Formats: sequence, structure tokens, C-alpha cells
Amino acid sequence: MVKLSAMAPKNAAAVALGRRGGKATAEKRTPEQRSEAARRAVEARWAKTRELVDDILVRSKALEKKAIARKAKQK
Repeated sequence: MVKLSAMAPKNAAAVALGRRGGKATAEKRTPEQRSEAARRAVEARWAKTRELVDDILVRSKALEKKAIARKAKQK
């Protein structure tokens, strides 16, 4: 683990620019560009959600198969 005091000091100019970050970018973009960026962000978030849901479905199907196999052995 790195101690905070051991880290290099931040460049004050970079920090000042970073504070404006998204606001400055949004001001420079057209409404269509902002809309497209927002759409891409939403798609990225939903892609993660879909990936998690797909993983859950795969795991639940595997568990269901195991349960069916256990019941078949018991008979």
C-alpha cells in the first residue's frame, strides 16, 4: 500500500483543468454530440447489466441441471 505522503504532488494547472472536465466538454459539444455521448454511456451501463444477467442465467441453469441429476440418482 502506498502512503499518501509518498505520492508525487499534483500539477496545479492539471487539477484546475480537471475540475472543469465534463462541464467544459459539454459546453463545446453540440446537442447532438451530447446526446450521442449520453446514448453510448447508457449502452455501456446496460451492457454490464446484461452481462451480469446472462451470467446469472447460465449459473442457474447449471444448478438446475445438477438438481435434476441428484433427483434422478435418488430414484
